[in-house]
This record gives sequence, structure tokens and C-alpha cells, in this order.
Amino acid sequence: MNLKLHRLVLFLAALCSTPSLLQGVSATTTASPNCTTPTHFFDQLVDHENSSNKATFQQQYQVVADHFKPGGPILYYQQAETSLFACMEWTILPEWAAELGALVITLEHRFFGLSYPSKDPDPVRQFQSLTLENVMLDAVNFIGHIKNTTEGTKESKVLVMGGSYGGFLTTVLKMNHPDIFYGALPFAAPLRSIGANNQNPQRYNWFKYLNQVYWDLSATAADKMKHAFDVLGQRVQAANDTKSLARDFGLCSIPNTTAELQEVMGVINTVQYQIPQLGFVSPIGNPTGANVEKLVNQTLLLDDPVKVINASLNMWFPPSLYPCVPWGNDESVNPTLQLDSFNYLLCKYFPLSVNEIPNGTIYVPTSVQTESDPNTCMGLFNVTPPTQEFVESKYHITRDELVEAKRILFTYNEFDPTTAVGVDPLPLSQDRNASRYMLTSLSSHGEESLASCPGDRPTVVHARNIELQTFKEWLGMY
Repeated sequence: MNLKLHRLVLFLAALCSTPSLLQGVSATTTASPNCTTPTHFFDQLVDHENSSNKATFQQQYQVVADHFKPGGPILYYQQAETSLFACMEWTILPEWAAELGALVITLEHRFFGLSYPSKDPDPVRQFQSLTLENVMLDAVNFIGHIKNTTEGTKESKVLVMGGSYGGFLTTVLKMNHPDIFYGALPFAAPLRSIGANNQNPQRYNWFKYLNQVYWDLSATAADKMKHAFDVLGQRVQAANDTKSLARDFGLCSIPNTTAELQEVMGVINTVQYQIPQLGFVSPIGNPTGANVEKLVNQTLLLDDPVKVINASLNMWFPPSLYPCVPWGNDESVNPTLQLDSFNYLLCKYFPLSVNEIPNGTIYVPTSVQTESDPNTCMGLFNVTPPTQEFVESKYHITRDELVEAKRILFTYNEFDPTTAVGVDPLPLSQDRNASRYMLTSLSSHGEESLASCPGDRPTVVHARNIELQTFKEWLGMY
């Protein structure tokens, strides 16, 4: 299976990542961001690890200094895997900066958006410098750049944060460069279920958790969904009337092969987790208002299996914006994900596996080749993906090391299946600098990282306050 067929989407929580908001922005097309505070570029080394290579590239960043007081902390937001730059005014950080007298800064990830070290047409050569070491050292070098060019920051403590894959990066930055990063707030960080399927016993956890989300909200609705998926699975397996399948589900084209039917199934499955995962109250991250409570309530009114499946498809692909359900292109589910670069890093150092469905859930059991499959990665990039044990050991994110680490607040969300591939709750401690774990109920993927919005759930508002008070404790601001 081509890497681009599978929709493994790890969103940076602060990005406007739903397709309706960014129609016209392709997965490979980038544009200058329209941030309230302008972005800038600085010279970054292409390869930090090769002392003989002094080549540089232009890396995009943003600084928001509206509330900064000399000596105040630096809030560093680690951007992630999308083509669109995440403007900091979309996030909660400026609001926290007002409370902390902080400087807000963010750096675009190398090989995403406008920050490209290489345009070599050969992907093996192009992505040679896309290593986790270089990504981390980009951040370290950027912090040095800010402290050397911004008055009043020499003694500022740096708190790093980021969402989803950016939460993974937040964790490894704190664990590998504790001298630079004083504290860390990883939003919805996937830190487990790493490795190719035959090496990875946690690969079913994503859909096990998703199954739990729907059953917990309504057993009646979940049972209707299970019946609908049973019927859908039988139709896909029979594959004897794909025209009616395309008609019933409003597909943009008729799937004609087994591989195409699997891709249609993959898009339908992905929509099932995108709705709870990205069901933010804020229109910044969810302009269409799709959310899991609405889907459950709609499902309760339906009995026909086709209508039950269509309830989710029409919610994610609103007919007012989508004349049909797209499935045969790389933008079917998320137009902002920059697949070429992301697929490489999935193979190189972040081979997350979340797309397998076991028996016994609402969904049709499946076992498909993932992005981190060794054969696929070797064929495309000449890379063998690492195992969970290797990544944990090399980058110091083993369970024991995280328990011993200081000043990391891991945050997860009830409606987000990323919770199933994050860290387990950490031991309680009377040491307020000890790292800890927080789960926010009635919330989606890193939802508290978004800018405050009228109508925000009380649980999300409370989570933001806990995070802010934690910063104040770490910084001695009480």
C-alpha cells in the first residue's frame, strides 16, 4: 500500500485543521501565513550534527511580545507536521503570557510550510537532514537566537509546549535538553504504540479507545453504529455492487478494486475518530461544529444502516462544501497535513501505529500495512523504522525516566483516542515539581491549547487554569 493511502492524522491542536476552513489549501501547497503578529525568518543550520557542513536554510518563526516583562518566562510552542503555520493568536499562549509577563515564540518545523532545507527531487537525499536530532537542535538554536536578539531574555526560563506530534517533540525536547527547557506541557502527546505492526502490541489501542468513547456516551447509539458497520463490512467484502456503494454513501467516484474499497473503508473509519478527536467548541479548530455529542444524538434518531454511516460522513464533509465524499486523493480527510515530509519522519523516528482495528469493536476488523511498515519505508526512503524500545531508550522517554523527570505536565482528553497511545498516569507525589498526568473530561485533542472561546466547556476552562497555575508554581510566581 502506498504511504499516502492511509490517513494517519496527528494534528497540531492549535491549527485550523478541519477541511472546511482550509478548502483550497492542499497537503503539499504552502502559503505565507496571515498572522496578526507578522512572522520572520532566520538562518538555521541544515545539519547541526555535521560540523563541516555550514549550509543554512531560512526557518520561519513568530514572536509575540505584547505582554513580555524583562526577565519573564519564554513560552515556546513547538510546531508540527502541517503546511500551514500556526499563528500564536490562535492559541491560549498569549492569554497565559498576560498572566505571566511572558514572551511567546514559535518555530516552524523543518521540511514543513515555508521552512525547507532541501528541494532535491530524490526523497532519500531531500530528507537526509530530517532527523529528530536536527529537529531538537533547531529548537535549541532558535532559543539561543531569541535570547541573543531580545532584550530582557538572557535569564528567562523556557517552558516548551506543543500538541500531538508536537507533544511528542515537546517531551523529547525536555528530556534531552533539560538545560534549555525548564518545564514542558505536552498536549495529547502520542508516546506509545511506536513500531511496525509485528513489533507493536499496542497497535489496537487507538480503536479500542474510540470504541469506548461511543459506548460510554450512548449504548443505544453505539449498538446502531455497530450494526451499520457490520452491514457495511459485508457489502465491502462481497464487492459485488460497488456502484450502489458509491451512490449510497455519496462517494465522488466508484471504487473498483479491493485496494480502493479498503481506502474507502479507511476514510469512513478515519471520520469516526476525527469527529470526537477534533470536536472543539472553538470555531478556530472546528468551523463546522462537528462533534461526537451531535453525532450520537443524530444516530439515536436513525435505524437504517446507510443513514447511520452517512450521519458521520455528512457531518465531516458537509454537503454545502462537498458535493460528494472525497476518498481517492491525499486531501480526503485533512488538507493541511504535509504528507511527503510527515511520511518520512514516520519511518525515520516516529513510526506510530494506530490504524488497526481488532475484533469486538463497533468497527470492521482490519489489518492493513501502515506507514511504518518496514518494507514500505525501505522501498520509499531506504529507512528501517525503529522499535518502541529503541525510541524510548535513545530519546530518554522510558516510563522510569518520565517518572523521575521534573516539571512535565502530560495532558490528555476524554474524546481523543490519542489518550490510548499516550503515557499512563504518573505516580502521585508531594513534590510539586514532579512530572504528572491530567485527563480533561468532555474535551477533544489538546482542546485547552486553543484560544479561549465563548461557550468553552467548563472542563476545558478548568484545565487551562490548572496548567497556568502549574506554570506559576514552577516559576515561583506566588
